[in-house]
Amino acid sequence: MKKVTLLLLILFLVMGASGGYGYYVIVLEDDADDTDDNPKSSSPPIARINPSNPKIQANETILFYASDSTDSDGDTLTFTWIFEGDSEQYSDETIERTYPDGGDFYVNLLVTDSTGLTDETETTVSVVEDYHAEHSNSGGPLDEGEEDQFEFPVQSGAVSVSIVWQISGEGTCTISAFEDCEADLVLTDSEGNALENETVECSQNDCDVSWTVNSDRLESVGTYEISIECKEGSVSYDVTIDVSY
Repeated sequence: MKKVTLLLLILFLVMGASGGYGYYVIVLEDDADDTDDNPKSSSPPIARINPSNPKIQANETILFYASDSTDSDGDTLTFTWIFEGDSEQYSDETIERTYPDGGDFYVNLLVTDSTGLTDETETTVSVVEDYHAEHSNSGGPLDEGEEDQFEFPVQSGAVSVSIVWQISGEGTCTISAFEDCEADLVLTDSEGNALENETVECSQNDCDVSWTVNSDRLESVGTYEISIECKEGSVSYDVTIDVSY
């Protein structure tokens, strides 16, 4: 705001009886405040990573985008990406990455506008690996009272566990005229809870069993176990384990 002060000074000088003179002096004082009461504000950008907290398979390619980052002032934005386990920095708006190993890895994005203001954000990419294993009675058929056990890992985020028993084919079961082969099949979680428990009788050399356990029953994380115990006769088997994420 500008302030102008007008000072009027009237001086009268009277000299002598025969005459005199007088004059006016006007002084203008400019007391100006040049400060802008409404300076243009500058806001920092807002950094965003897309996708946020993704989950991918090992060796799967993923694209990270910084294009959702914004700046209310319309300033030009530059980007700096930092990936866990990588000593380099990257400046593209879109970055392609591949993770060969499972685990959780942070991704950091620093956004800088043309005035030097910054914002940063971070997300975590979860890299999972589907589990697959196959087992068989390589040591020969199980006889009555004998048992085989196999352990496998189930990590957080598992979608399903699939177990396929194949107890079939010539010589799978040794059956007399009065006796069938019988086996107990069990799947337990990492806390020892039985998720599946089934007894099969191998009549006519055919004993196939399939189990699928979905995520709502896979709350326990850690080492799971399957077992087969021959109860009568003798039995051979093949079993396949798949854990999907």
